[in-house]
Amino acid sequence: MDEKNISQGKKIVKLASECRYPKTDLVGQRFGRLVVKEFAGRDRGYVALWLCLCDCGNNHIVRDTELKKGDTQSCGCYHKQRCSEVHTTHGATKGNKETRAYKRFHEIHTRCYNTKHPRYKDYGGRGIYVCAEWHSFPIFRDWFDSHVGEGKQLDRIDNNGPYAPWNCRGATRKEQARNTRKNVNITWEDETLCIRAWAEKLKINAGTLRGRIRLHNWPIEKALTTPAFRGRNQYTK
Repeated sequence: MDEKNISQGKKIVKLASECRYPKTDLVGQRFGRLVVKEFAGRDRGYVALWLCLCDCGNNHIVRDTELKKGDTQSCGCYHKQRCSEVHTTHGATKGNKETRAYKRFHEIHTRCYNTKHPRYKDYGGRGIYVCAEWHSFPIFRDWFDSHVGEGKQLDRIDNNGPYAPWNCRGATRKEQARNTRKNVNITWEDETLCIRAWAEKLKINAGTLRGRIRLHNWPIEKALTTPAFRGRNQYTK
């Protein structure tokens, strides 16, 4: 462990080599902006300490309990960032109103890092984070303004992935509604779409297609290629 690259954190009283390894291994887990690298030892109260890598690049030593409770989610850079934002607009306001880019910037950060946010469990609580590059509002703003036009929303391509340039796009509300964890995506002939999108493309009632696949367990090819027709026996033919 290179102490020269470690930001101010908890004081190690007993090194890891002198302690019994904790029952719960946190290595590799993400807590806000921190990813646990290794067990670092124990503090004065003999609570386990973990060496974490912050998204900003700093190493930071954090108590086991603070990670699990969500009390510490960065090396301190997030607090500094928020304080900086209070004192500078850098394109965040226009006509005394917050811009679309800044509203979205603030929203994705609070969802991922504020444990008191009502939707934290769906974002930060399940490992979704904001890439280090987008911790800077000017960088995020430039990407947002060039990729997310009027009438579109910031949308993650992979719903299990982070907020990052390579995993985000500008999408209409309709496209966004079809790209959620609740939707079932179906791949056929190298094309992946949700059930409703397949129904529109093949001109089959979405309810009929959903029934064929979910209720009656038709093979995907049969469900997508069988012409739609009326009648009580449509699922048995």
